[in-house]
Amino acid sequence: MKKTKEEILTLIQSMSPKEKAGQLFLLAYPGKDPEIIRPLIETYGICGCYISQDNARTFDEAESISTKLQTMSLQKQGIPLLLGVDQEGAWGVLVPESHTGPGNMALNAIDDPQAVSIMYSVIGNEMLSVGYNLVLGPCSDVNSNPRSPIIGTRSFGQFPDQVAEAVSKAVSAARHTGILTCLKHFPGHGATSGDTHREIPFIDASYDSLRASDLVPFKAGIDAGAELVMTSHIRYPQIDQDNPATLSKTILQDILRGELGFTGLILSDSMNMGAIRKTYDPAQSTLLALQAGVDIVMLSEEHYDFETGDYLGKQLRSLELVEKAIETGILSEELVTDKLLRILDCKFNAMMLRTPRLIPEQMETYAAQSRNLASQAVSLLQKGCWPLPRKERIICINATPRSSYHSMVNSRGIGPNQEIPAFESFIEEFQKSEELLVLSHEQVDTEKVLLDAAAAILVITEDYPLPGEDFDKQAQQELVRRLCGQYGKKLIIIGLRSPYELSLYPKNVTYLCSYSSRTCSAKAAAKYVLERKDEAIATRLPVSVPYEL
Repeated sequence: MKKTKEEILTLIQSMSPKEKAGQLFLLAYPGKDPEIIRPLIETYGICGCYISQDNARTFDEAESISTKLQTMSLQKQGIPLLLGVDQEGAWGVLVPESHTGPGNMALNAIDDPQAVSIMYSVIGNEMLSVGYNLVLGPCSDVNSNPRSPIIGTRSFGQFPDQVAEAVSKAVSAARHTGILTCLKHFPGHGATSGDTHREIPFIDASYDSLRASDLVPFKAGIDAGAELVMTSHIRYPQIDQDNPATLSKTILQDILRGELGFTGLILSDSMNMGAIRKTYDPAQSTLLALQAGVDIVMLSEEHYDFETGDYLGKQLRSLELVEKAIETGILSEELVTDKLLRILDCKFNAMMLRTPRLIPEQMETYAAQSRNLASQAVSLLQKGCWPLPRKERIICINATPRSSYHSMVNSRGIGPNQEIPAFESFIEEFQKSEELLVLSHEQVDTEKVLLDAAAAILVITEDYPLPGEDFDKQAQQELVRRLCGQYGKKLIIIGLRSPYELSLYPKNVTYLCSYSSRTCSAKAAAKYVLERKDEAIATRLPVSVPYEL
C-alpha cells in the first residue's frame, strides 16, 4: 500500500476537482447504518469520517461499520478513509465496552511515569482493533482556568511542563500501537471560560505568554511524532485581531508551521460548532479555513442539522463550494496539491487500517490496567475526620439533583457517553462490602434527624465536560457548602471530578479526590474509603488548589 511521492503526485493529477475537494473533508453521519454517507464517499471520495457513540456502541458494531466504510472508499478510488474518534478518557466511544481509564487529569496525578503510556497503549490497541485508525487526542490543553466548562479533566492539568511530559508519553505510546494521534485544541483551549460548541471565546494573551504556557505541550507532542493537530475556534486578539485560530494564517502558518515546525496534517475542530455557525456562513467558513492553512475540514456536529432535516444538504454545500474554488483557482492548484500530498502520504505511508480483534484475555488485561490506574489516582487532600469510622452509622448523600443528569449522554453521541452516573457506581461498589444509608439531593432537608445521628456523612460531587451545555453544579455546590456549615467535623466530600471545587469549601472538612467521573474512578474511590487508608496526597498534584492536611 505504501506509495512514493511521485506515485502520490500521479494519483493527485488523475483526480477530478470533486475528488480533490472530497479529500479535504472529515465528515460525521448519524445512526448505525453507514449507507447514509455512501453518496458522499462515492461521489466525492471524502477523506474520512468522524465516528461517535451514535454510530456504534459495541466492538462488533464498530468493526462492522469500519469494514463497510473502508470497502466503499477502496472500491471507489483505492484510497482508505481516516476514521477518527474522541477516545480521550473524559470523552469516549464504545462505552461501556471500551476501557477509557480514569482520564487525563487522573493519569497525571499518579506517581508512576508509565501511567500515561499504559493507558494510551490500551486506547490505541482497542480502537485500532476495530478499524478506528485515528484517535482525536491527546487533549494537549493546559487547563489554567479552573472554571473551564469544556476542558477540565480532559486536560492533563494546569502546569505546562507536566502536561507536556504527559502529552509526549501519550503520543509515543499510542503511535507505538499503530494508531494516528491528533493534538488538540491548538493553540490552547484551557484558559477559556467559554465553550466553542456555543460561542467564540477569546484569550487576551500575548504570544510570549502563549509560548511559555499553552504551546509547550503542543511542541512536546509534535516532537513525539503526532501526525495531526486540531485547531480551536478561539480568538487571540493580541496575535490575530480578526480571526479565530481555525481561520488564522498567523496562528496556523506562522506559529504552528513556522515556529513549532509542524509538518503533519492540520485538522479543523468541527466547523458546525456554535463558534463558527453563529458567526460565519457555514460553507464559506470551510473555504476560509482551507485558505488559512487547515488541511482537513471536520464536520463532526452534523447531528444538529440531521435533527432539522438539513444534514446532508449542509455537508454538500460545503463540498460544492470547495469544489468550485478548486475549479476556479480560488484555491490554487499548488495549495491543493500541497494539502493532498500531506493527506495521501499519511494515508498510504503512516496509517494502518486495523489490527486483529482482541481476544477476551487481552480485554481483561486492559480492564485490569484501567482499574489499577484509577485506584492509583485517588488522593486524600484534606484529612478532617479521616479515616471513616467503623461499625457506626454512615450516610452517603448524592449532592447532584436528579435534574442535572438529563444531558449526561449527548444525543449526538459526543462526550463522556456513560449512562450510569458516577454516584451510582460508587454506591454499588461500596455496598458490596458494607451497608450504607443513601440519601438523594432531594431527601436531605427531610432527614435532619438521621444526619444529626450519623457518625460520618459522605457527600459525593461529580462533573462532566458536556459539548454545548453545562453539567449543572450550582445546586450541588450550594448543598455541599450548607452541609459543611452544619456537619463539617464529620463530613467527607468525595470529589469524583477535578479538585478545583476545594476552594469553595472550608479547610476543616475531609476531601478525597478521584480526578474523574469515570466509572472506574468512582469504584476506585469507594474502595479507598472502604479500606480506610491513611495516606495523604498524591506525589503529583495536576492542578493548583488550596488544601490543608
